[in-house]
Amino acid sequence: MKLCADCNSKLWPYAIVLLVAGFSAFLTWLTVSTTGASKETVGLASVAVFVGVGGLLSGYMLRCLRRHCRDDDHSHA
Repeated sequence: MKLCADCNSKLWPYAIVLLVAGFSAFLTWLTVSTTGASKETVGLASVAVFVGVGGLLSGYMLRCLRRHCRDDDHSHA
């Protein structure tokens, strides 16, 4: 099921996903860099966490938006 135009135009869920993923990547960068790991390792770990957290939260957010769109009986024309 696709989202209706009203639910699809909301940008705040995507901004929240980017904020949480960015904060998680920052904490990973901060933690891994204090262990004395190489810059490549720190960068790869941070990118992996950003992509992983962003992907998982995006999937969860889209499922929630679809459920709320369906439960609120929005028009999907």
